[in-house]
Amino acid sequence: MPPPADDDLERWITAFRGPLIGLLASWGNDWGAAEEVAADAFAEAWVGRARFDAEPSDLDAAGSWLRGIAFRLHEARRRRAAVRRAEPIDREHAERLAAPVEDRDERRELLVAAFAQLAPQHQTVLRMHYLEASSAREVAALLRITPKAVEDRLYQARRALRERVERIAAKSAAGARR
Repeated sequence: MPPPADDDLERWITAFRGPLIGLLASWGNDWGAAEEVAADAFAEAWVGRARFDAEPSDLDAAGSWLRGIAFRLHEARRRRAAVRRAEPIDREHAERLAAPVEDRDERRELLVAAFAQLAPQHQTVLRMHYLEASSAREVAALLRITPKAVEDRLYQARRALRERVERIAAKSAAGARR
């Protein structure tokens, strides 16, 4: 697949500049910072365009990819600010870190295996909504679909993920009994 060209970047900027800035602002950035992070996201997307593994004309994939870059840049900015303020770790994060490593690793492997079996559109909405903490409205803006369509996809994706997890766990348990 050829990497995105100049006109692809222009198309992406036209389609996603506003939604990306709005999304960054909804995460707590002031408008100036949101514009700056959005510009950085487009710049990083352009520099790393060889890593884009979909058709450049696929705006759903491009929106998801740009949102992921923006999220990572936003989180890095937030962490730097937290370090400067010496912000303590929140309770939920500390409890997750305290869970037994074996349990975390087994659950993670099971989820990763099941997630890999999902359709790309289900992977995208799950990743954006749960891993990147986006609302249905934010996901809708970046995927250029309605919030209701996002909610429907999330429902279908959760159901498909649950079925795959159960199927993999059952196979694993059957294999352990032998």
